[in-house]
Amino acid sequence: MPQLEDEATQEKIAQEKLKRFCDSLRTLYRQIKQLIGPERANVDKTLAKAARYEQLVKSDVGGSGSVYPAELIEDVKAECLHEINARLIGTGQVVNELIEQNLTVLANYQELEGASRSLNWQRSGTILLGTEHQKPLEFYLREGFRIALQMNLLVTRYKHTFKVVEVQQANSIQRFRDCLKLPDELDLCLQEFVSFTVFMLK
Repeated sequence: MPQLEDEATQEKIAQEKLKRFCDSLRTLYRQIKQLIGPERANVDKTLAKAARYEQLVKSDVGGSGSVYPAELIEDVKAECLHEINARLIGTGQVVNELIEQNLTVLANYQELEGASRSLNWQRSGTILLGTEHQKPLEFYLREGFRIALQMNLLVTRYKHTFKVVEVQQANSIQRFRDCLKLPDELDLCLQEFVSFTVFMLK
C-alpha cells in the first residue's frame, strides 16, 4: 500500500509539472504571435521612420542650396531619432519578455523530465496512459522537447538580430523585421500541441 501511495503521489507531482510546462509553452506561443503580428506593425513604422532619417542625412536638404533652414532640418532629424528610439525601446521590452518566457519553458520542461524519471512506467497510471482529454505522458515529453528546442532556436534568432539593431541604420532594423517569422511547420506543430493541452484549462 505505501508503495502505491508513493507512486500516486509521484504521478500527481508529474501532472502538476506537465500542467506548468504546457501553460508556459502556450504563453510563449501567444507572445511570439504578438511579436510577429501586432508588434511587427510597430517595427514597420520604425523602419519607415529610419528610412526617412537616412534620406534626410544623405540629401542636401538644409544645405546651402536648400529652401529649408538647416536648423529646421536638424529638428526634424532629432524628432525622427527620438521616435525610432522610443519605438525600439517598446519592441525591446516585448523581445525581453519573450526571452524570459523561453527560459521558463526550458526550465519547466527539465522539471517535467525530472518528475517523469521518478514514475513507475510499469504502472497503468492515468498520466502514463492518457485519457479522452489528455494524451499519454510520452507524447508530451517527445513533442514538448522537439517544440521547445525549435522555439528556443527561434527566440535566440530574434534576440541576436535585435541586439545588433542600430537606431541610425535602417538596414539593421530591416534585418530584424525580416526575421520576425514563425515557420509554418512549427506553427502547425504548436497548434496541434496546444490543442492537446485544453484539459489544462478545465
